[in-house]
Amino acid sequence: MDEKKLLRSNLHYKTASNKLSQNNIIKINELIQNKIVCTYIPLKLEININSELKGYKELLTTFLDKENINICKYESPFIKNKLNVLQPKDPLVAKSVEVFLTPGLAFTVNGKRLGRGGGYYDRLFSKYPETLKIGLTSNERILEDIPIEDHDFFMNYVFTNDKYYKPDI
Repeated sequence: MDEKKLLRSNLHYKTASNKLSQNNIIKINELIQNKIVCTYIPLKLEININSELKGYKELLTTFLDKENINICKYESPFIKNKLNVLQPKDPLVAKSVEVFLTPGLAFTVNGKRLGRGGGYYDRLFSKYPETLKIGLTSNERILEDIPIEDHDFFMNYVFTNDKYYKPDI
């Protein structure tokens, strides 16, 4: 979709704050309390919340297995995969997850997400459609609208540096 490509190219170079307010960290920790949580290992412009996460039952992350993204235990050491994203060197595959903490280039307040364009997260979400999905981004990366396709998943929450949104989805 050409419109998404244009949005991505404009956002790749836009600087953004990658810290969340203490209030938002508290709210996220309430949402993940006693849950199996899948987080991500952040890239340079993504929100880095992993050191702030508390109270979860188990922490997972994603890994690329050939062309598919899967979930595994969050354990070091980490290596870069073919997309230049860190993942566990020896992933121990996980079978269940209750919450996804999800990066994105941009979001809308009603839960639309603009990713990097590979469709990896949407394929992952299709394996766990009922799982709570929390998008994390900076204030500067909230857009008025993002074009969507049939396979796109919406977030249940979108957190920015100092605000959060709970769409009616």
